[in-house]
Amino acid sequence: MTDDIQDLFQHIGQLAVDSVPTEEWEVITITTKAITPYVEENVTYMHSEKQFVPKTFLIEDDELEYDNQTTPSFERLRELMYDEAPFRGAWYTAVMTITRTGQFDTEFDYDTKPAFDYEQEDEGYAKDFEHFPRNEESTPAWLQAIVQAHGLAYHVPEALS
Repeated sequence: MTDDIQDLFQHIGQLAVDSVPTEEWEVITITTKAITPYVEENVTYMHSEKQFVPKTFLIEDDELEYDNQTTPSFERLRELMYDEAPFRGAWYTAVMTITRTGQFDTEFDYDTKPAFDYEQEDEGYAKDFEHFPRNEESTPAWLQAIVQAHGLAYHVPEALS
């Protein structure tokens, strides 16, 4: 993992910690679903003593330059992580969990069609595949159907010389 990716994890996590609307939180969870250029984020916190149901809040980043806001940071994270292993494509869902003690965990789903609040058309997935192509072996069946329907090409590694 590159320093740039680590820096983005830190940046996004700090934005969330700075924005949580209470000092009495135990866990913050950021769930991001993305295809180029559409991104949905859901940010929640939990308090271990007062509530067991997560409460949603917004990350306060409007006053930052656009490139430093949460959404473009996640878009950049997708780009950088794709560059690390282009054959498998870009992730569709990222879940970041931050605990009050400073533990940080991330999970990335590259295969499951994201459950967007506003369902995306197949054209959106085709556009995302063009931007982040993957090899056939790393393409889930639901995406293979879209790739075939739109006549797209799978990622082919460059020959070693």
